[in-house]
Amino acid sequence: MQSIKDCFDLNEENKLVLPDFQRNYVWDYDKQRSLLASIFTSLPMGGVLILKGELKEFAAKELCFLKELDISEEERSKECFFLLDGQQRLSTIKSAFSDFFYDRNNWRDVWDNLYPKLKTRWFFRIKPRIGEDDIFGWDKLTFEGLHTLEPDQVVEFIEVKNILKTKDLDKWFHPGYTPKDENGNNLVGNKLKTHIAKRAAGDYLVPIYSVYQSPSREKERKPLHESVLQKLANERVEELQAEVADGKKNIVDLLSEVEPDIGEYYENNDEHEIRNAWSMLAAKWSEKVNKFLVELIDQDIPTIELPSDQISRAIAIFESINSNPTALDNFDIIVAKAARNDEGGSLSLKIHNELKEEIDLSDALLHYIIGEKPSSWSPQIMGTLDNNEISKTVKKQFLNLLSIFSHYTYGNDQSLKIDHIKKKKHLALNHLQIKEYTNLTLEALIRTFAFLQFRCGVIKLSSLPYELMILPIANILKEDPFWNDKLTLDKIEYWYWISIFSGRYRERQNEQCIKDIIDLHDWVNNGENRFKSWYNSILNEAGYSSKDVLMLRDQNHEIPSAIRTSLLQYTISKQPYDFLPNGSMLYLNSWDIALEKEIEISGNNFNLKVQDHHICPLHEVTKIGESTAKLRNQKHILNSPLNRTYISSYANSKISSKSTSEYLTYVSNSSVRNHFLPTPFEERYKKKSEESTVDYYNRICSERYTKIVDAIKDELDKLNPINSY
Repeated sequence: MQSIKDCFDLNEENKLVLPDFQRNYVWDYDKQRSLLASIFTSLPMGGVLILKGELKEFAAKELCFLKELDISEEERSKECFFLLDGQQRLSTIKSAFSDFFYDRNNWRDVWDNLYPKLKTRWFFRIKPRIGEDDIFGWDKLTFEGLHTLEPDQVVEFIEVKNILKTKDLDKWFHPGYTPKDENGNNLVGNKLKTHIAKRAAGDYLVPIYSVYQSPSREKERKPLHESVLQKLANERVEELQAEVADGKKNIVDLLSEVEPDIGEYYENNDEHEIRNAWSMLAAKWSEKVNKFLVELIDQDIPTIELPSDQISRAIAIFESINSNPTALDNFDIIVAKAARNDEGGSLSLKIHNELKEEIDLSDALLHYIIGEKPSSWSPQIMGTLDNNEISKTVKKQFLNLLSIFSHYTYGNDQSLKIDHIKKKKHLALNHLQIKEYTNLTLEALIRTFAFLQFRCGVIKLSSLPYELMILPIANILKEDPFWNDKLTLDKIEYWYWISIFSGRYRERQNEQCIKDIIDLHDWVNNGENRFKSWYNSILNEAGYSSKDVLMLRDQNHEIPSAIRTSLLQYTISKQPYDFLPNGSMLYLNSWDIALEKEIEISGNNFNLKVQDHHICPLHEVTKIGESTAKLRNQKHILNSPLNRTYISSYANSKISSKSTSEYLTYVSNSSVRNHFLPTPFEERYKKKSEESTVDYYNRICSERYTKIVDAIKDELDKLNPINSY
C-alpha cells in the first residue's frame, strides 16, 4: 500500500516510472476535475499496478512529461517500479497538486515538455455563489471536511487555469507573471508570493498546486496555498466583525467554538480577548482547510506489485487490465526496448525524422516517367506522418519488416513463417536485433513507398489496397543493386499489378505475403516467374474482378474497394493528361497530386487536387429518364469504376455542366491519353437511337473494360518481355 504522496516521491526520484509503451496522457479537463472531486470527497481513486524491475528494461518517463528520462549508465542498473496501470489517474493528481512551474526562469522549457492537457494550474474556490452549498464553511469560518459530500457537490468548486506560452502573462496565476513594486522593480521571493497570495484571495481561489512539496526542492516554510488561506481567513474575519457590528450576526454564535468564554468577554468588553478569539477563528479555519489539503495526498492507493520475474509478461498484463478500448500498440513496446541501445535516443523520433528527410531517387525508378523527373523525394508527402505522428501503416509494416530481417535468411525458406508478421514475434525482438536492423528496415520501407508512388500511382499510403504488399517489395529494395536496376523494378511492378488485378490478395493475405517474399526474391535473382499463371485472371477473377462484378451484374458480390482504388491508381501511374481544353496540357501524376503542387493554366493558378470523376456524368443521364436518387445508388452501372477516372478539381469545374460528348470534344484528344476511353468520343459516348438507356450504359462500360484489360496486359508484356503464357 502506497500513499499518493509516496508515489509522487518515488516518481521524482526515478523509482516509480512510466514504461514508454504506455499510452500518452489523454484525459480532458472535465475528466480530471471529476477525479479531483472524488479525491476531495475521500472516495477511492482506484488501485495501481506496478512491476518491479530495473531502469534498463524499458525506456521510461516521469509522470506527466513527454520526454524520456535522461539517465546515466549507472542509474540504468538501479531498481525501479514500472507503472503498468493508473497512469491517467496518477498523472492527473500529480499535475493538480504539484507546481511544475516553480522555477520561474525555466517555466517555458517545462511547458514544452508537459502533455498538452497538463499545462495547467488547479484551484478550489472558497466562496460559494448564489444557490451553491457552503462546502468550505465560508459564511462562519467553520470547516469540518468534505467526506460526507457527493462529488457532484464539489466539482463546481474546482477550477483550472490553462497556462499558455505567449498569452495571459499578466495574470497572477501565470508562471510568467512579473509584477513590479512602486519603484518599477520586479517583485521577487516572498514579496512576489505575498502579492500573488493577495490576488488569489481577491478571486477566492486557493491554489492546490503548492500542496505537494518535492523532495528534490527545498520545502517552502509557508506554501502559497497556506498564505492564501490565511489572507482569506483574515479578510473574512473583518467582514464578520462588520456583520456583528451591524447586528446581522451573533458574536457568541461565531466564536464560542474557539473561545467558550466569549460571551463573558463580550459582556465585559474585553477587547484583547475578543481580538484573540477572532484571530483563533481565522487560524483554526485556515489550519483545518490546510490539513484537509495535505491529507488528500496522504490517502492510500491500493497497490498490486508484480515481482521482477514477471517482466516478460508485462505487456500482456498491461493489456489485460487496460480499460482503453484501443489495443496497446506493439510499436510502442519496440520503441521502449530500443531505448536500451548504447546509442540512446528515441527510435520513434529517429523514424519520424527519417520520414521527413528527402532521398535520392534511382534512375531505374524514374525510367518511364514522362516530363520533368524529380531527383529527390520525401516520403512524408505520401502521408507517412499523420498529424505529425508516424502513421499506423508505417508502424505496423516497420515491425513486420524488422521481424522478417531479424529472422529470415534468404535461401532458407523454412526460416520464414507467418508467425514473423504477428505480435508474438514482434515482442520477441531484443534490443540488439532492433539496433542491427532498424536502418536497413527504414531504408527498405522508404524506397518501397517511393516505388509505390512513382511506379504504382499511389498518392497516399492510406489508399494502398493491401498493406502487406509492402513487405515483398521492401525485401527486394533493401539491396542497393536492385534499387538501381530497371529490370528488377519492372519485375516488382509486374508482380504488383498482376497480384492486384487477379485477386491473389483477396484472401489469406498473411500466407500470400510470406510466400511472395520468397517467390519474388527468387524471381528477381533469375529464378522462375511463379506469377505468370495469374495473367489470364487479370480483371477476370470470378466474384472479385470479373467483368460481371465490375459492371454490377453479379448479384452476390460487391466490387471490392481494392479494385475500385487500384483502377484509379493504375490510370494515374500512366501519367494521363488532365481533361483540359485544347492547347492546355497537364500531366496528372501521383507525386504532384500528393504535394498539391501549385499549377498555372492559362493565367489561372490552383493547387493540384484530383476528384473521382464520372466519365459519363450523372447529371447528363437524368435528362433521359433516370432519377437522381436512382443514379446515386452505388448499384447503378454509372457508379462502376469502369465509368470513373481521376481528373483535377480545376478541370472538373470547367466541364461539370457539359455532357460527355460535349466535354470530350471540348478537351483535346491527347488530354484523354491513358484514361483508356473508347474512341472516337463523339461516336462512342453518344446514345444511339436504337439503344435503350441500359444498353447505352452497358456498352460504354463494356468498351472501357476492354480498353483497360488490354492496357494492363500490354503493360505486363512490356515489363516482362521474355514472359511466355
